[in-house]
Amino acid sequence: MAARFMVISFQRSGLNWLRYCTEYFTGVRTPGRPQIIAEGRVFFDRAHDVRRKPKRSDFTGLYDASGAEVYERVALLLRNPYACFTSHYLGRKGVNFKKGLEHFEAYANNINQFDALKATKGVFYFEDFVSNQEGTLRFLGFFEIDPGSRPYNFAQMIEASRGWYRGHHGLFGERERPELKAKERAAISRMLKRELGDKFERYLGRYSLD
Repeated sequence: MAARFMVISFQRSGLNWLRYCTEYFTGVRTPGRPQIIAEGRVFFDRAHDVRRKPKRSDFTGLYDASGAEVYERVALLLRNPYACFTSHYLGRKGVNFKKGLEHFEAYANNINQFDALKATKGVFYFEDFVSNQEGTLRFLGFFEIDPGSRPYNFAQMIEASRGWYRGHHGLFGERERPELKAKERAAISRMLKRELGDKFERYLGRYSLD
């Protein structure tokens, strides 16, 4: 059975933590590198860039051949765009700024595509749910996941998830993260404002991007 739920999440936006929690409470696999559950159907599909079919996910698009929306519920994960850019492109990928900025238009496109959907939608911000029980439970509730289905220790879950992440991605501390120059921050902000228009303030207004 195809997944009825979808998570749109640009790289480094906290999806692995939410995948861990989803698998812990549902016993159902989520797409990506195996965490708790390695086989079986997936609870939701996911994409870092909705213009492309991702690895380890059945996602092929938000609409079917008739133009109808595929998913009943869609979550959008957002993180400060400067943090996403530096962590993914300058830190992990090691690409130059100009090339990274071209690819980073996917961040804005994800927001535009999400905004156009008629499905039941929820926006979840990185700083509200990562290592935060209330924010994490809000995400789970959006997908009708009952955290009372089994006993849990939130602190232990955080450590287990971090251990899994370190095993696959290694350590990457704040001191190692490159710093954006003022002109680079300005270029990212201009691109987002150009691509998002009036949606810029609605989705990213909580961040100081000027």
